[in-house]
Formats: sequence, C-alpha cells, structure tokens
Amino acid sequence: MGNRVNIAQQDTLEEVLSLLKTEAVYGFIEHCNILSPGSRIEYIGLNKDYAPLTVTMGGGFSLNGWAGFPLLKANKPYMVKADGTPDYRLDENDYTKKEDGSASDVASTSYNGGAFSWLMKIYKREYMAGDDRYVLFRFEKADGFEPVGFLDPDNKELEGVWLPMFYGSIVADKMRSISGVQPDYSKNTATQKTAIDAFGSRAKFLGGPIVETIIDLLIMFAKTTELQTAYGCGNMSGYDASLDPTYGVKKNAVVGGGQFYGTSDGQSLNKIFHSIVLGSYNQWMRDPYEVVVNGRVKVSKNYSYDVTGAAYSDTGINVENRPESNGWNYPHRYQTVPGYGSIPVAPYKGSTSTGGCDGLYRHASQTTITAVALRFGRCNDGRAGGPRARSWRSTAGIAHWALGAAILLLPPVGVAA
Repeated sequence: MGNRVNIAQQDTLEEVLSLLKTEAVYGFIEHCNILSPGSRIEYIGLNKDYAPLTVTMGGGFSLNGWAGFPLLKANKPYMVKADGTPDYRLDENDYTKKEDGSASDVASTSYNGGAFSWLMKIYKREYMAGDDRYVLFRFEKADGFEPVGFLDPDNKELEGVWLPMFYGSIVADKMRSISGVQPDYSKNTATQKTAIDAFGSRAKFLGGPIVETIIDLLIMFAKTTELQTAYGCGNMSGYDASLDPTYGVKKNAVVGGGQFYGTSDGQSLNKIFHSIVLGSYNQWMRDPYEVVVNGRVKVSKNYSYDVTGAAYSDTGINVENRPESNGWNYPHRYQTVPGYGSIPVAPYKGSTSTGGCDGLYRHASQTTITAVALRFGRCNDGRAGGPRARSWRSTAGIAHWALGAAILLLPPVGVAA
C-alpha cells in the first residue's frame, strides 16, 4: 500500500474506507465494546456494501455479495497425496465420486494420502485501534500484510493449505483424513504427533494461525460473531452416556450439500469449506501451536512444534487464575497478535449469544501448568462451542474421549491446486 500503509493513522474513518476501496482490500471492524454479535461487525473496504453469506439450516447456502470472492471460488475438495500434492478433484456434492462420476478413494484406508479441501493464500493485516479490532484482507502482497497461516516451519510462503475434510483417525499407526472411520480419541499429544508425522513430512496439527485466519474469514463472510447461528450448530449436543467409549462423537461421514452445510438440531455433522471438522463441534481438536505456560500465552506462527512453548512467540497476554473451580468464560474482547491472530483477554462479559459468542475454558490454577489449547468444542458443550471456542485447561499428556486431532497438510512450496 505504498506510503499510505499506516491505515490506523488516517485522520478520519471516511479516509480509511476510501483508501481501502482504492487499494482492493476487503475487511471488517470488530467493535469489541459492542456485545450484539451483528452490530459489533462493520464492513469496510470493497465489501462495504456486500450482502453477507447465508446458510440455510438443513441444506443450501447463498454466497450473496461474496459469490465472486477468489478464495471461495478456489475452495474445492480433493484427494491429496501424502506429500501435499493434489491427486484429483472430488465431486463437490458427493465426495464418494470423482469429478467424472467414477468412485473415489474418500473412504479408502489404503490410499496414500487423504481427503482435503484447498484454502488458497490470502494476505492479512490485523491491528487494534482502541476497543476496535481491524481485520483487512487482500490477495496481493503489500506493506503491513502477512500470509498469516501460510508459512511453513522454514518460514517459506505457501500458495495455500489443505484443510482436513474429516476428523483425524489413526489407522495402522497413521493419522488419516477419510470417511467411514471413527475419529481418534483417548490419545495424548505425543501419540497424535507420531501418527500425524507418519502421514508425511508436510502433515501438521490443524491449529495455530490458519484457524485464526479462518475464524476471521467466517466472521467477515457472515458479518456476525454468532457463527453457530450463521453456519450451523453441528453435533454440539449429541452426547449420549450409553455410547461408551465415544459418548456421541459421530463417525466420519460424507455430508452432501457442497461447500457449506448447516443444521440447527445440535446432533448432525455440518461443513464449513467442505470440512466437517470446522463445522461439527463433534470433538475438541488439539492445537499444540498455542500453549499457556504458567499463565502466559505463547504461540507458533509457522507450525514449528514445541509443547513446552520455549521456542514460541510470547504474545504478552497473561491468563489469570480462576478464583472458582474449572468452568466456562465468554470473551467479548480479543487482542491482536501480529502474524498469528486474536487472543481473548479479560474481562469476559460475553455469553453464548453476545460478544464473541463462543466459550473459553480455563484451568482453576492457570499459572501453575503448561496447557495445550483445544479448539471448537465437543458434543456436550452446546452453544459454548463454536469456531472461536477454546480450552486452556489441559496439559499435553491428557487423553480423553472428547479430545482428538486433525491434519493440516502443507503443500510443497510453489504448489497450488
């Protein structure tokens, strides 16, 4: 953006909006001091007058003003080789078929790879201005914009990433992303890491900065922070004590309906960007790229792995102890961490339907443990779960029926779908 990159220092909001439109930037302001989930999001840039995306519960969606958005147009389902290169496209409405109608490998346990959807690279700039969080996106490089979530552990820029279409399942000691198998459960972080590494050297945990970028895209597309209402509630209330040992965590399955599929019954698998992991709230997803070390939040910005947090970036954000026993909080304020995303900060004045709308679960003695973040929620968390939901209560060694993992697959540098 040349000499005008420092948008935060523009004299008036009108000048900011004019600059954004001139510079082909999309974005929004999250007014953190406004609790109403729709009113707290203000469109800016090229999308200032867009109609938000809508998902019809029970089937169907309309991209509305976002119909021509390149990232959405490029988001397609594939079978992908273990090295991160695409093999072939899947039928967008029936993943059991290839594009040509022949049978796919979506449920094959012998396929050397898995089912993933392509999320193309987009550049992001995020900053705070008082109580407001500005989030800006563009498709070309510019000063102040970073490929947040699109850097590999060598800090090499990627053309996109492969999102898991299914929850991770360990088959023959290897983590998979395929249909027809039960999601992994009752494994600790080290076991999950070994199984992900066995998939291939480009396989990582689904977590870290790409999840933060996805959350902001979802907020922008729907123009609200009430993301479960906007995209569907998934299996947020499917818990059944009689279903030992998985207690209602549903088996990976093909869900029709294309790119997005949402329901409101609280017991169904849903999809966001062709991924049931992002839309179903079936099981907590372990995210070792965000840890809380003795009350301090530390993050990995490039999928480097260190569950002690020693090699991670210090966010400067402290998480206070809870005076009461373990339990949910509901954030309304989120603090920008450059190159990573946003982290919820106290005080927590939201609810399941106000502020950020999704819950934060903290340990009673946050300053005495090293906690590995969990994402999205599980099948008995109800409306506390959602894309923005986090838990900071569990150490790397914990294993539980409600804790799983999923594969984020990085393509080789320079490879695009």
